[in-house]
Amino acid sequence: MRGKRSRKRPWGESRPLQVSALASMAHSEIGPDGDYYQVQYLRTSSKTYTCPACLQPVTVGSAHVVAWPEERAYGLEQGVRARRHWHLNCWKRGLRPA
Repeated sequence: MRGKRSRKRPWGESRPLQVSALASMAHSEIGPDGDYYQVQYLRTSSKTYTCPACLQPVTVGSAHVVAWPEERAYGLEQGVRARRHWHLNCWKRGLRPA
């Protein structure tokens, strides 16, 4: 039935904003090479990755950044495949990949 109101949340009410959830949403930033990247800040890592800037491991459980180029020669799908896990400090300092 269309237009049926929810008893849990009447029309006009919204869920409270969870700032912690916004931190993990992908958004656009300029990367170390001056190109635009989709960037996502994550609180934890479920496995070990190698940071492309310092070539040191991003260890399990550490906060880090996942970034991928917005524009690639073969489209968005290719850009997502190019995503890399960076140390938070390496990304913020603008270190370039080795």
